[in-house]
Amino acid sequence: MVRKISLMALAVVLAVAAMVGSGSTPASAQGPDAWTSYKLNMRTGPGGSYAVVTTLPGRTGLVLEARNEDTSWVLGHTEDGAYRGWVASLYLEFRDGFYAPNALPESTEEVPGGQIPGAIPEAAASEEEAAPVEAPSAGGVAGGTATALDTVNVRGGPGTSYDILGQTTPNSNWLLEARSANSAWVLASAESGTLRGWLYASLLRLNGVSVSSLPVSTDIVTAAGSGAIPGQIPGQVDPDDPYANVPQSAINYNDVFMGGYDGARLANINLASYPAAGQATSRSYAIFQQGKAMGRDPHAVAKVGDCSSEHWYFLTPFAQGGYNLGGYGNLQGVVNWFGSSLGINSEATHNGFNVNAVLAPEWSNPAQCQAGESPLQCEFRRTNPSVVIVMFGTSDLLVMTPYEFDFYLRNIINESIEAGVIPVLSTFPGNQAFWNKTLIYNQVVVRAALDYDIPLINLFQALEAIPNHGLEPDGFHLGNPIGSPGSLDAGNLQSGYPMRNLVTLQTLDNLMTSVLSR
Repeated sequence: MVRKISLMALAVVLAVAAMVGSGSTPASAQGPDAWTSYKLNMRTGPGGSYAVVTTLPGRTGLVLEARNEDTSWVLGHTEDGAYRGWVASLYLEFRDGFYAPNALPESTEEVPGGQIPGAIPEAAASEEEAAPVEAPSAGGVAGGTATALDTVNVRGGPGTSYDILGQTTPNSNWLLEARSANSAWVLASAESGTLRGWLYASLLRLNGVSVSSLPVSTDIVTAAGSGAIPGQIPGQVDPDDPYANVPQSAINYNDVFMGGYDGARLANINLASYPAAGQATSRSYAIFQQGKAMGRDPHAVAKVGDCSSEHWYFLTPFAQGGYNLGGYGNLQGVVNWFGSSLGINSEATHNGFNVNAVLAPEWSNPAQCQAGESPLQCEFRRTNPSVVIVMFGTSDLLVMTPYEFDFYLRNIINESIEAGVIPVLSTFPGNQAFWNKTLIYNQVVVRAALDYDIPLINLFQALEAIPNHGLEPDGFHLGNPIGSPGSLDAGNLQSGYPMRNLVTLQTLDNLMTSVLSR
């Protein structure tokens, strides 16, 4: 569980910082404070304009020393003392009990070092500080494999307008090389070496790798004598079409095997018609009674989702005392009710997770989860919650059809109900580059909440009046707060994370008073 760091632990952190500053780099007696989620650039200062010290591999342990003002960057050194510098906190996994704003002193120290050739200037730096990766040469393998569970077209480029070079055979293995810019397609070669080309990612089972971890490529594969397939429509597809780049065979497959999703049932769903804060339902009370008989903790809540749910900005400040309820003092009761569980580092949240990954055992953390457990099952065992907040969509709309999103979302709901945990669905902020898809996939969320009679947080609507719809300038990351993410004053509620914290606490308050305390 995440708890306030003790004064003694804080003293240890400060002591380590002093020793490192004097040139000594001892390993932490208690192990790392955090680990890198992926490859990550370590820089000489807190920002993308500073020189790159080194590129850290995924799962590199770090002993942390300090933070910048808003804790978006932290200063630290590798566990072995080999490297020291600043890394983006969004792409770190912190150990249980470590709350960076309380544990680390504020600093603007720059680590000595010259500008590295090719370092990304501030204006061009992505908020996602993951290290750039060179695309592999033709035939090279970036790492990871995938299994084609059925017959899938292999194309010359990342889209249905490209020639079909061949087809996969069921249960064949493919060596992954790269991905398209929108992560919908992967470039791969057959393990047998007989075929290479682009495959639609959501029709594959990825084995120990995520699409987002692959380098981007624009490589076009050609085959001697191959021509356009009869009936193929050349040219660009509409980027707002939810079925863009989806082979007709995939749509038919989803229709047969994924629950018979019916887009017509979304037609009358107006996202503006649903309140921002979720309400208790009769079904939620029945689920709670079932969970109570199973021993579920009415004071525990779990989080399930992608980076917007993994980030410590979401609810964690309310578990650590770093909050200001402003004009919402009535929410103190729900903060007290859920207490430290608001800050638990969930095994069912991760940068890049989608509705499929959270159900797949291969994406579980082996250090915390038992063999065969999915991230969702693992988190339910560890946290023993009575309520789970579920938000997906931002990444999902890039890599799967509405059929698949609906299918896996309902699987999450079913598993939660069976476990005696009230699933609370949340609409997601959206991706401004795919706004029509954003609306459709959010309608899928609302439709599922209505069908199951479970609480719905309409975050999409809550963000409607906020500048840039509560998003960062990149158009898809939830907006960082102006002040503390735990401050609910009027000015701070003009950014994404504080508004999400507000509507989530209001929903939990409704559940507490109407269901959990009965």
